[in-house]
Amino acid sequence: MEQYKEDQLVMVGRTVAYLTENEASIAESEVADAQAKDVVALYTKVAGARGGTAKRTKKLTEAALAARATVLDLLPGLLGPLGRVAARLDDTDLQASVTLSNKQLRKLRPLAFQGEVGAVLGSAARADVVPELAKQGLQAKHLKPLAAALDAFRTALPAARKSIDERVLSGAALEDLLADLMEEVRTLDEDMKAFKLIDRPLYDGYVQMRMILDSGGGKAKEEKPKVA
Repeated sequence: MEQYKEDQLVMVGRTVAYLTENEASIAESEVADAQAKDVVALYTKVAGARGGTAKRTKKLTEAALAARATVLDLLPGLLGPLGRVAARLDDTDLQASVTLSNKQLRKLRPLAFQGEVGAVLGSAARADVVPELAKQGLQAKHLKPLAAALDAFRTALPAARKSIDERVLSGAALEDLLADLMEEVRTLDEDMKAFKLIDRPLYDGYVQMRMILDSGGGKAKEEKPKVA
């Protein structure tokens, strides 16, 4: 969401805390009490939707990073022997494909990283390379952990990307929810005006909570109840 909308959400959180703390006093107005409860309920939904998407994305991203780290840890164990095989076979294409350093691999974007590691494993499965790797002591069973780590990365990465896409969609839905929430808050603004006559300190406190603070400098902005 845009920063101003993030600031709106923070403001509503403060307002909800104030409404909850002063629930008994607000109950003097049946209408304001009902509207305040609606605001609290909708804020809970908005805050919950926001937090859930962030946690899911974080978990999936961590899985992708863990799988990538395993690939980077195991891959040199294959690249070294493949380099020796390439020299014995005088295969310049194979030699070129196995000269990537860990530093170079770390710089690759996810799809390129998958492609490079997949190509290395593909080379290791070539009919002319398999017996040469066996001379190096490497058999198919020894390559399974590396292949499994790459598969885990492939599985986790699209999941993380999908979750981010869902988060973007959820962000749009979240903004819709926030717009609804702000409408309810502005309706409450009108109901709370009665407390200028019923309980002025309560009303003044509400107005203070309703100010949006600039997240950069803490300066109050224009979003506050109109008191005309």
